[in-house]
Amino acid sequence: MTVKISSIATANLNVTCTNEATAQSTTKTTASDGKLIFNLGSTKDFSKGWNVGNVVNVASIYTSFEQKFSFTIPAQGDSVAIKDASGTDVGTFLGGSGISNGVLTLVSAPSLPSLRYYTGQEFLDYYNLKDKNTDAENGVDLVQLSRIGQQVEQEIDSMTNTKFDSNSGSYYSPSVIEGGESPEYHNARYSAQSDYFTDFIPINSLTTFEINNNAEGGTASWETLTETDNEIATDKNTGRIKIINSAKYAQVGARQVRITYTFGRSTVPQDIKQLAIVMTGRRMVQAAFIKSRILKLDDTTTGDISEFTNFKKNIIRKYRNHTLLAS
Repeated sequence: MTVKISSIATANLNVTCTNEATAQSTTKTTASDGKLIFNLGSTKDFSKGWNVGNVVNVASIYTSFEQKFSFTIPAQGDSVAIKDASGTDVGTFLGGSGISNGVLTLVSAPSLPSLRYYTGQEFLDYYNLKDKNTDAENGVDLVQLSRIGQQVEQEIDSMTNTKFDSNSGSYYSPSVIEGGESPEYHNARYSAQSDYFTDFIPINSLTTFEINNNAEGGTASWETLTETDNEIATDKNTGRIKIINSAKYAQVGARQVRITYTFGRSTVPQDIKQLAIVMTGRRMVQAAFIKSRILKLDDTTTGDISEFTNFKKNIIRKYRNHTLLAS
């Protein structure tokens, strides 16, 4: 069989063949001409052998390309036409002889929900797993992985009051996080309060810092304070904005200060990436356990679904702003 991408026979592509009846599979790599051979009668690759009527699955995935097909092994001398998942002819399997001159053409894989902290392949590599297309029995469903991974990323965002992202300069408004708002309002808790901390860090750019010159409950009269006029000083890492002109303190009351800014980090540290992968793995274990309970499978156990609490707390503590004041 020859494996192609964009009509070009391609070397070094991994292809997995699985006999569903025996649950045995083997993975081979295409040669320089894109060819490979699976021998269902090989005792090395398929020690449990095969029988007429067994269903065989063949699948390959490479970066953003994938393809698969399946067929039922026919009796000696009989033949079966094989089509891939896209409906394209792969070849004909002749009972007792196999496929002659078969061609498997990989196509662009459907877009998966995007992840910011890690890739699906990094998750598979971390746990030494395969995707479901490659290993139908034990492989990971990449759509499920991506959905759960997005939830984990949102939780880490919330716990650290930031966003980690290789964002190429595209930073975030507070309104993108659940509960956040832009502009962001803060309370003036006493008459000489000078320090205010943004809810999310680090600040990338401070657009406006405004105080209400009228008492709470009245018609707001907003005045913009700037660093240029030596009225405020900003510590972008901690999110602290300090009023350094004592004549510019806000009136005491709720929502008397409002701030418009963007925040976020332009890289994903390795420990955050590792935490996201571990949390995602844990939730997938929980999902599998709950699924087994729904299906009422008798041989399931809870397994080890511990949170690695200290590991998680230590990483979150490293990035969270501990000087954050209620405001």
